[in-house]
Amino acid sequence: MPRRLLPAERIVRRVFEKRDYRVVPGAKVVDVWAKTWDWWQRAGFALYHVGPNHFTGASYYSNLGLRREVEVRLVDANDALYVDLGFHARLTDEGAVGGAVAAVVFLPVAAVGGAISWSQYENDANSLMWNYWHFLWQTTGKPSQILAVTPLPFGTPYPIMAPPPSAPT
Repeated sequence: MPRRLLPAERIVRRVFEKRDYRVVPGAKVVDVWAKTWDWWQRAGFALYHVGPNHFTGASYYSNLGLRREVEVRLVDANDALYVDLGFHARLTDEGAVGGAVAAVVFLPVAAVGGAISWSQYENDANSLMWNYWHFLWQTTGKPSQILAVTPLPFGTPYPIMAPPPSAPT
């Protein structure tokens, strides 16, 4: 049975999640799969294949006590490439212990340290995601279009919907 999350863990999980879902009209998975895999490895993530055109990976952000995780799904549909990019971080055991000790001994310092950690993580995550979208644009020569305004939770796949029927002529 999976371990239940404590309330503080649920809050941290929500704060440290980012998700982006985009479409690149006219692009194909076969043209970007290997390059996408290589890009995320070069960004410092240890990757593993989850399923067809789907991988996940992790890296450790030791100075903040975080384990960063990325999940990428590429889908060909409707003559376009759909890209689901999820990014989140979890506290490592070392980060949780260090935070708890700092909170007990130096509460104001722990609060400031937590704010700085969140800010560093937020900047790093935004930078990685924007750099990946820029890389994809350079690779395909086509701009991506944002599809999801309110992202689903990390790990939940987006449905691929067929285009609306064209009007009769």
